Amino acid sequence: MGDVWMLDGGLEPITFDDFAEDRSPLELTQRVISTFSAEGDWVLDPFAGFGTTLSVAQALGRHAVGFEQNPKRALFAGEGLVPPNRIVNAPIQSMLDDGGYDRFDLLFTSPPYPMVNLKDDPWGPSYFGDMAQIFFGLRGFMKPGSAVVVEVSNVKTEEGFRPLIAEFGACLRAGLRQTNEIVRINTGPTPAGPGTHYSCLLVFEV
Repeated sequence: MGDVWMLDGGLEPITFDDFAEDRSPLELTQRVISTFSAEGDWVLDPFAGFGTTLSVAQALGRHAVGFEQNPKRALFAGEGLVPPNRIVNAPIQSMLDDGGYDRFDLLFTSPPYPMVNLKDDPWGPSYFGDMAQIFFGLRGFMKPGSAVVVEVSNVKTEEGFRPLIAEFGACLRAGLRQTNEIVRINTGPTPAGPGTHYSCLLVFEV
């Protein structure tokens, strides 16, 4: 599998009339789903955004469910999905409250990014507590031995630097067993995250 993945990292053009640069490239999503799941497996994306994980999973013969609370993004993400693949226009916390889902073979996502200073961020100072509650709550929806793959980049802006990879890894290791860390490096001009050309795939096992 290797622990360094080199890819162009360019984003495919989409027809969306708002900001759409905070998404994963197809090449990365295809590689993750091919590496960590098999045909017929169920894939979960708790922060589905534009639905790249869902559409790629469907194309690769998997089944996928995603959650996205932004109505415009959820509508876009649902285009082209064929049942049982689906997008749920609701925050992922609604899944934790519902419980009416089968167990998944792979969780792949890139969480919403906090800014350099959490006190100024819309997610607020409870960001890591919220993320821990979400990811640890989702353990009950995952099959034993399944993979949780979280793509995270550091944040580097004019306001400063935030080592989000290390912070997120420490947060999730409190409740999940980390088995690997894969460095994804963009060889093209598109950044992999705010101010950086690399990100990390934090790999955990349930």
